[in-house]
Amino acid sequence: MSQQLVQEPDVDRAMQAEVEAFFAQHQQEHPEVLSLAWSARVYNPLAKVDLLAVGARYLEPEEEDWLALARMVGWLLVEDELDAIYFTAPPPTFALEQADWYMRPDLTTFLESPVLLRAVVQQYPLAEASLRSTINQKVAGLGWSAEQRTRFVLELFEQPETDLAEGDWALLLFALQSQLLGER
Repeated sequence: MSQQLVQEPDVDRAMQAEVEAFFAQHQQEHPEVLSLAWSARVYNPLAKVDLLAVGARYLEPEEEDWLALARMVGWLLVEDELDAIYFTAPPPTFALEQADWYMRPDLTTFLESPVLLRAVVQQYPLAEASLRSTINQKVAGLGWSAEQRTRFVLELFEQPETDLAEGDWALLLFALQSQLLGER
């Protein structure tokens, strides 16, 4: 019985090596298949890497803000905006040196394939109209009157809503989100 236990791991290792060799050969002969699988988000050769060990970069503040705002305006189909990104490297080499954070297209309303997060932040700025619409929804969710909204904006910015600058709309949305979370 002890001989059988010793032989099984050897058989398993040999079979694993054979399967790995088959996939390596298949990858060399048909790199387009892995590229398609990567684009469809069913293949990520870096899915199990230790992010700290490989030196994955931290998200930039503007990337974190964009992700949070994109979730709030409904562009991301997740509860936690960090679920909409993943660490991977592009085909055909899937080289670790090229690895970075990518948007998961299956969890967005606007992407068809994985795109570098940095590029998404640049190519898809959040329009003021989208932010304002979401702000209106948050205010309605709070059940505030026009006077309460005006008072909140004045306390936060020390100026009326009509004088808010482009960057202020995102801050207002974050503040309203905090108010909503505080009421729960």
